[in-house]
Amino acid sequence: MSPNQSHSERPEVLLTHAYFQAQDHHRPPHMVPLPPLLPASLAAWLEQEAGARTQQWDSTFRVGPESFEIAVSRLAPLCIWLFTHPTTRDAAHLMIRAARASGAVVIVGGPDAGLRGESYLRAGAHAAVIGEGEASLLPLFVGLRGHQFRPDKGLFARTPGVVFLDSEGKFCQSVAKAQPIDMDALPRPLRDAVDTRIHTQRWSDLGRGAALSLSSSRGCPVVCGFCTNSVFGRPYRRRRPDEVVSEMEDLVYAYDLDRLLFDDETFLFDPLWLKEFGTSLRERGLRIPFEASAHPAYLDATVLPLLREVGLDYVDLQATSGSSPLLRRLGWSHTPADVYRAAGYLKDAGIDVGLQIFVGLPGETRDDLDASMEMVRAIGPSGVEVTRVDPGSPALFRKDWERVVGGSVVSGFETQGHLASPVLDAAVAWMHSFGGSSPGQPEDLLRSAVGRLGRPLLRAFVKAPWRNA
Repeated sequence: MSPNQSHSERPEVLLTHAYFQAQDHHRPPHMVPLPPLLPASLAAWLEQEAGARTQQWDSTFRVGPESFEIAVSRLAPLCIWLFTHPTTRDAAHLMIRAARASGAVVIVGGPDAGLRGESYLRAGAHAAVIGEGEASLLPLFVGLRGHQFRPDKGLFARTPGVVFLDSEGKFCQSVAKAQPIDMDALPRPLRDAVDTRIHTQRWSDLGRGAALSLSSSRGCPVVCGFCTNSVFGRPYRRRRPDEVVSEMEDLVYAYDLDRLLFDDETFLFDPLWLKEFGTSLRERGLRIPFEASAHPAYLDATVLPLLREVGLDYVDLQATSGSSPLLRRLGWSHTPADVYRAAGYLKDAGIDVGLQIFVGLPGETRDDLDASMEMVRAIGPSGVEVTRVDPGSPALFRKDWERVVGGSVVSGFETQGHLASPVLDAAVAWMHSFGGSSPGQPEDLLRSAVGRLGRPLLRAFVKAPWRNA
């Protein structure tokens, strides 16, 4: 396909992201095994609401940004939407240049667009969408279609939730904020069957298991220090429990999966919703392995036996730090005691515990860091996700300094200093030793083999006619 073909033969919107697994220096146990859901969700929304011709390009297992240049020259999309993240910014900038060279209108969205939108505009993007995307991208797409996909600054200025550069190169914001779309109006993410199977198998080959992510909510119900709320923000909204269960059932029916992962900021919240969710799974005779996240101060132990019964087997606790003084100084909404208590609840219910720990926070001392390491040692989690929040962190496709720190607190580094990088490096390496293994280790190979054997059984269980008898 070439740009010389008619508009009717070309994708109107190509949706993509900039994470390349080959450039991720983490070992597979500490990589994020899935692309973001937002491109797939936006593709479904544009097809549903505007009949758009969409296509998705998954960068995860491509060689690098040069692969995108080849894809763009072949597909010749009229518009390109790129998911941005602080840790993939450099690759995204290269992809923007390739997109501009193709003649496409280039729109960026995602968390880094809200934090560093101007940097993407300077790199060549025509506009950046701030926030969730649907409420802005739909009128933007319809307007671009009406302008034969020629960028129009007047259109950018009229579209809520958009930033752009004016004719003099000045950074500008559109007239109003975009309002969130009703969760019940949003379609399920658009997943290409062949691409999805290839993607899950590639992760399975790396020992991460065949998994797909889904979401039950948008926004976060908890106020924590250093949260930018740069995409979903507030208010917190949640889908109907029975609809979430239906999506889980359909995904397991359609694909060879080992498990499902909820990418909600905080899944284990609102015990009434969780009881409806667990009851719906149980009444349908489903037990689907899945994992999710929890805030330690809001974990209700009464729902855990039910959730464990229907498949919940791993929970990431947002522990942050083992230092009570540090959490108090930085305005977090929990204490280490909450973490220890929540970990106990989960273990008592037979659910594996993972910890999300921050190192390098403003004003963090060796005593604070030692308290975090003691927390890890005492709880003995199945895995630890360590977030380096010191400036210049090399983390890829994870929370990092610019994702989780915003506002005046950044100046804390100037007034309070931070621990030396070798100290943080040693702490990160030690925490990562919990529950992880190197690629190709026997436990990885065994896990992968067991997963492949178990998938037909899982599908057969979902499809069994006696379940609803």
